[in-house]
Amino acid sequence: MSIRVKRRSVKGFCEEDPRGGFMGENQERRQAHRQKRGLFRVEEILAAAGTLFAERGYDNVTTNMIAARAGVSPGSLYQFFPNKEAIAQAFAADATGHLHRMYDTLLSSEVTTLPLGDFVAIFVERLVAFNRSFPGYLALEVGATLSSPLALALADFRQGLLARQDAILAAYWPPSTGEQRRLPLLVSYRLFLALLPLALQGDEEQQHAIMREMKGVLSLYLESVVSGQRKSEMHSSQAFALAEEQE
Repeated sequence: MSIRVKRRSVKGFCEEDPRGGFMGENQERRQAHRQKRGLFRVEEILAAAGTLFAERGYDNVTTNMIAARAGVSPGSLYQFFPNKEAIAQAFAADATGHLHRMYDTLLSSEVTTLPLGDFVAIFVERLVAFNRSFPGYLALEVGATLSSPLALALADFRQGLLARQDAILAAYWPPSTGEQRRLPLLVSYRLFLALLPLALQGDEEQQHAIMREMKGVLSLYLESVVSGQRKSEMHSSQAFALAEEQE
């Protein structure tokens, strides 16, 4: 007569799965798979949202449009995001993270030792490439009617990026103060934003032509700012030396 022994799970141990291995391990694998699938789904939703923000403008996009473009049901979308504003904030946070990693590279010693004109050329190329990868970022930046919470979140992201831009200009303009750099940074930023839509439109030849103009305009402006300050400092030093001689 065979005797059947009932298996019991003990705290700290996992019950054996008849198919081999342990049930706990299988659950962990399934959970990891679900998490990976969830992350992939979020990436699809954010990519779809960014594309639609660029095509239609933030104000004209709905969550149903985003779900359709991402290939998910509205119900699946709401499992990850409660509304369009949350999607936009997540999209902006993801894009800003990529921008910070780009600035990490640009602020390396090898890059900031280049002549200013060469640096501006690399900077423009990287920023235009970023905006091609995150097409909705510009739409949120310049053309949307945003709620106060979303506007505040974007302003915080922008402040962090402004600090990185200020560090770059300070590297090329060491004697300057933050207050002196504030206006040139604002003007450079507005010039770039004004020309960026043209660099993202048209055929490849036209895009390259616009990028050349962007590089030239920004290089001339920033070099005039930096060299102008140096000339001013030189004139001040000469005036001070002359005054000392006359004494």
